[in-house]
Amino acid sequence: MIKALEVDNLWLKMKNFSLKGISFEVYKGEHFAIVGPTGSGKSLLLETIAGMYTPDSGRIRLVGKDITFCPPEKRGISIVYQDYVLFPHMNVYNNIAYGLKIRKISNIKTKVLELARMLKIEHLLNRLPSTLSGGEKQRVAIARALAVKPKLILLDEPFSAIDAETRVELREAIFNLLKDVTTVVHVTHIEEDAKTADRIARMENGKLRLYQ
Repeated sequence: MIKALEVDNLWLKMKNFSLKGISFEVYKGEHFAIVGPTGSGKSLLLETIAGMYTPDSGRIRLVGKDITFCPPEKRGISIVYQDYVLFPHMNVYNNIAYGLKIRKISNIKTKVLELARMLKIEHLLNRLPSTLSGGEKQRVAIARALAVKPKLILLDEPFSAIDAETRVELREAIFNLLKDVTTVVHVTHIEEDAKTADRIARMENGKLRLYQ
């Protein structure tokens, strides 16, 4: 199997918290979930993988390439947060197209429409984020993340802001879609949200251990 992500003995000391010697591998096309309580370091780990923080020691490799010190925009990684972080002044179409326009990608309209159909949001393309439900916003955020064809997508508590009934439906739809498109690392404090993962790890107090 091809290793998509390798995290090797990662240490990062913050003011009141530390990531402590974290090591794990994620294989291409895999859904890898990290479960742990709020404050255990899950989001900090994702943001370090995404390039928002530089570790004190250790290495991060993406498909064999050392990206430990690469800027975020050159990593080939997309991150989706629980609060969506959509541009409020842009409609759904322009939110999805944003990364493609920045990169001057051709055939933007075709790519946006393809993603919108894939995520069942083509009827929302002219709407502003403020008019969408939580589930609709999360679909838009994932479409925007996938538009730039990342080698890895990071999901930070992607369903925790959505009501329980919608969460079950959206969780199954999104993970069934993503497993055919890219590699996923998904963190959550809700164990039920991780049940479809290929492998699961637990994070507590800045340490990670595999348990499935």
